[in-house]
Amino acid sequence: MSSDLSPQSSELTDAQLLVAMREKKQWALAKLYDRYAGVLYRLALKILENQALAEDVLHDAFLIAWHKAALYNEQRGNVSAWLVVLCRNLAIDRYRVKMNLASRRVEMENPDDLLLQGGGDPESDALTSEDGRLIHLALEKLPKEQREVIELAYYRGMSQQEIAQATNTPLGTVKTRTRQAMKKLRESLSSTHSGSANA
Repeated sequence: MSSDLSPQSSELTDAQLLVAMREKKQWALAKLYDRYAGVLYRLALKILENQALAEDVLHDAFLIAWHKAALYNEQRGNVSAWLVVLCRNLAIDRYRVKMNLASRRVEMENPDDLLLQGGGDPESDALTSEDGRLIHLALEKLPKEQREVIELAYYRGMSQQEIAQATNTPLGTVKTRTRQAMKKLRESLSSTHSGSANA
């Protein structure tokens, strides 16, 4: 049953905005975004220390909120807490991918240094090596265009603007490919780790 809420309704609560979002009323998403985008962006930026990644996380958080508004349970916490947890989890996932790729970069660029260090815990070393292998496999599964932006960003440290210029690709396209690639990497690594845990 449709609600009587409208953009002109005064002092709409967060919960009421979620109700409107369940009915796919975009104005409700816009109001919720205006209300919490600043807080969530600062949270993501604090975790990731990268403006572009923080913007991606912010975008993803509200996209998920839009699609999952119907699943929100007010008894489990208020909307602001739900959004904060959602954004924090997305940022942490993105950070883990970022760090894993950075570790892989170090491994590729300084193999002799790693060999010389030695003395580490064999089990830990084995896990690190396995993670690197899994990341490499996940990257190989990406379409060429998506793999390229990830490799340029994390292996060469290029910004999205620099990638756009280097590949003669519109910046918007680079951002879209990056988001799609990161999503696929998260899904691939998550399913791989889940399978290993259940083995």
